[in-house]
Amino acid sequence: MASETLGYICAAVAVLFFGTNFIPVKKFDAGDGMFFQLWMCVGILIISFPVQIYRGWPEFQPFAMWGGFLWCTGNIMSVVTIQSVGMSIGLLVWGATNMIMGWASGKFGLFGLIADPIKDAQLNYIGVGIALLALGLYILIEPTKEEEEQADSGIPDPVGTISLGKPLLESVGDEDDIEGASLGATKASSGGKTFIDKLGPGQKRVAGIVMALVMGALFGCNFDPAQYLMDEIKRDNDEKYPDDDDMARSLDPNPLDYVFSHLVGIFAGSVVYYLLYLIYCGGYSNSYKLPALRFPAVISGMMWAVAQVCWFVANGALGFATSFPIITSGPGLVAAICGIVLFNEIKGARNFFVLGLAFTATISANVCIVMSR
Repeated sequence: MASETLGYICAAVAVLFFGTNFIPVKKFDAGDGMFFQLWMCVGILIISFPVQIYRGWPEFQPFAMWGGFLWCTGNIMSVVTIQSVGMSIGLLVWGATNMIMGWASGKFGLFGLIADPIKDAQLNYIGVGIALLALGLYILIEPTKEEEEQADSGIPDPVGTISLGKPLLESVGDEDDIEGASLGATKASSGGKTFIDKLGPGQKRVAGIVMALVMGALFGCNFDPAQYLMDEIKRDNDEKYPDDDDMARSLDPNPLDYVFSHLVGIFAGSVVYYLLYLIYCGGYSNSYKLPALRFPAVISGMMWAVAQVCWFVANGALGFATSFPIITSGPGLVAAICGIVLFNEIKGARNFFVLGLAFTATISANVCIVMSR
């Protein structure tokens, strides 16, 4: 098992890459997002091979693929969710659900997982609560007038979508982790109304919130299949060596051995959904604009995959109850810093005040979570 120090380093790398992985596609038109997601997942698949080679081609785990499929399913739902309730509410609901579901899976040992050992449960609860507050604060940051005009014109700007309250449907979107919507705004070439368009305002809001909750649950559970397999091996080792904890720990599985299966699941899910999209919707009406997006989308996917691989390592070293709050709350801060330093997207005393509060809350949450171990 990786050391705690390595776990925290990997958590920091995951936060960095989740907060920046959409910069390569910032200036590209993502269309309705389906083409982007497909090629992003190609980049994800590419990263899976070096990890598999590094680990000496461990046995493929079909069950671990379901985790990747869960993530992909949640990601696909992002467009309809934001069409129903908007970016801010959608992100807040699924981001909070993602954090809570992942944290609870480790804290309480849900779905057959081994519960994470936490020395100070109360401090851990406080840290998670502050992390949720930080997530809400990022949503309060308002786009500048220029950003609003850019969004209205349909020009994509994915960097700010994670945390700056920008309409995801006008861009490419996140991760996320936190953790991850990657779909754009325009409708497919079918031209007809979607089922969401046919709902009344109240029904649309309820449907959007329900879908956001489902998305968050899927994102929060995407590591569970792989973790379940690893925990089964840990239980067997504990039974074989009940009086020798060091021996049992030395035989624990390496999380990297499950990365390939997980990422293949993401790619397979994306291909399935893209084919269904072509059959049902006929594709994006202005698809001739999209080929230039391939390479940037692949780079974006590779960066996202690096973050996801680091998250696997952090999970193994720190446990879900520590890694999830840290990694889901951090990318918003990174994206905000990029918006200030690289793109001059955050302006105004109010925005900087809210950002300062969010920064303080994020750091405070992480300190509480680390100390609770």
